[in-house]
Amino acid sequence: MSVYKNVFYAGAALAAASLFTSVAFAGPLVNQLGYYPEAEKSVVYPGNDANGLEVRDLNGKTVLKLDAPDVYDWDYSGEEVQTFDISAVKTPGTYRLFRGGAYVGNPITVGNNVYEDLVKASLKWFYYQRASMPLLPQYAGKWARAAGHMDDKVIIYGSDKVTGGKGAGKVINSARGWYDAGDYGKYIVNSGITVFTLLEIYEHFPKYMDSLTWNIPREFPKYPELLEEIRYNLDWMLTLQDKDGGVYHKVTTLKFGGSVLPEDDVAPRYAIIKNMPASLDFAAVMAQASVVYRNIDKAYADKMLKAAESAYAWAKKNPKAIYKQPDDVQTGGYVPGDENGKDEFRWAAAELYRAKAVAGVKTDKAAAGYLKDLKGNPFTANGAWWGDVNMLAAFRVALDSADFDKDLVAAAKKTVMNEANNLRAVGDTSAYRLPAFPWSWNWGSNSAMANNGMVLVHAYLLTGDKSYLDGAQQCLDYLLGKNPMDITYVTGFGYRSPRNPHHRPSESDLVDDPVPGMLVGGPHLGKQDINLDGKEHWKCPNYAAADKPALAYIDNRCSYATNEVAINWNAPLAYLAAALEAIYSK
Repeated sequence: MSVYKNVFYAGAALAAASLFTSVAFAGPLVNQLGYYPEAEKSVVYPGNDANGLEVRDLNGKTVLKLDAPDVYDWDYSGEEVQTFDISAVKTPGTYRLFRGGAYVGNPITVGNNVYEDLVKASLKWFYYQRASMPLLPQYAGKWARAAGHMDDKVIIYGSDKVTGGKGAGKVINSARGWYDAGDYGKYIVNSGITVFTLLEIYEHFPKYMDSLTWNIPREFPKYPELLEEIRYNLDWMLTLQDKDGGVYHKVTTLKFGGSVLPEDDVAPRYAIIKNMPASLDFAAVMAQASVVYRNIDKAYADKMLKAAESAYAWAKKNPKAIYKQPDDVQTGGYVPGDENGKDEFRWAAAELYRAKAVAGVKTDKAAAGYLKDLKGNPFTANGAWWGDVNMLAAFRVALDSADFDKDLVAAAKKTVMNEANNLRAVGDTSAYRLPAFPWSWNWGSNSAMANNGMVLVHAYLLTGDKSYLDGAQQCLDYLLGKNPMDITYVTGFGYRSPRNPHHRPSESDLVDDPVPGMLVGGPHLGKQDINLDGKEHWKCPNYAAADKPALAYIDNRCSYATNEVAINWNAPLAYLAAALEAIYSK
């Protein structure tokens, strides 16, 4: 074993030990960034003693005094905990918690704009994920880097001798776009739900988003800054549409590259296999984007709507074209769990029908076809993630009800509200006050918590009922420190945050601090990266010895299963934080 590997494993062991020590001797667990005055505020205290809780201001004055609450078990961590509701503290300021007369934990902030820096950082991170351009110091600061992956000569998979073809290989220009996660691949399926979520931020909170700036280069100065960033990825997505309308799945190397800077990852890049789900995700996002951009760039909006209709038509002609990962390709699969594409057709039809209505051609033959397809493909109860986009269709129909008939709208609202009510019921009774289902504890569990928060925000937008906003707050609280690890899961934020994410630019840039604003994947029991056989190789030590999903996390770059980052994880974090900021700052 090399010296470097000894250091690597020692660091992993130390990280695991420090995190589990913090669990064993945890104090109060709170949102480490703070709360708006009118927000629900809860403090989770591990243990079962009889001490109450005092909240004091910095002058030592007691502003709230609470008796010890009941003790609850939380199966996901194996803890007994007590939860204190301190929502009565509404005056802006900094407060400290006391228990048994002793000061415990870190100060708590109550005030305005408590999440604005988080919103800007979580969105600025997409700039740091840009391919095909240098990140200049005036925008990227100490994380400046040279351009990587110009992607102007991407090989069509199967057209060259390396991947089974007979020739030198057909090439396309597939520049721009965001790196998907901790690696350097660019994927249509994951870009789909990511761009949808970012566009939802702008659609729901345009006035708030127009007020923000986070220092990115401006190609289109008339665009709002968020739409400038999103276009960088939309432009890339357009490059993967073939002349027949079908869309390639991804642009990657054949195997994952090492932990190097983008400029040093020089293996050939391939556009890999047109398929139905990718084409439909593309169609849905292009249709949605055509609506959002129509008032600021009609030509671009028309281009996207045309591309969306072409992709949908290709998918209709090729309904069995499901992506199958070739044997010689080892990069991310992003293969949906089903093979019928019903959820992708549902989402794309909803977005296309609305886009046609907004473009003033709601009554043409194509629009009628989208509506017919949507009516014949009922909503399911499934929540939103890249592998099932049913809820995205329900969001669209429920919140844009003027564009759809009343029966569709009623079905969509029922879908959203049932999910929201189930989440809120769990949050109201959970020891940690966390609206999460058992299946939320999977790869990317933190994104599941953020997506749950998105559902609850949509329910609030539909009803105006603050209880749903309180549930969304609890989802964000968990991500920002009210969790058994006592950390925020966002790099650069809070009193304790991840320092060693699985993210190749942060691993290889010789900068101690990771790029800020990244939501790491979070704990779960998948253990895909754990060294279970005891042999020396590049897998993590067994950090999940407690065998509880909320504890199965390690802050080490080896842990691609719990500490990687991804664009579809950051997007719902940004949505959730921006929603609370926009709603409470009105």
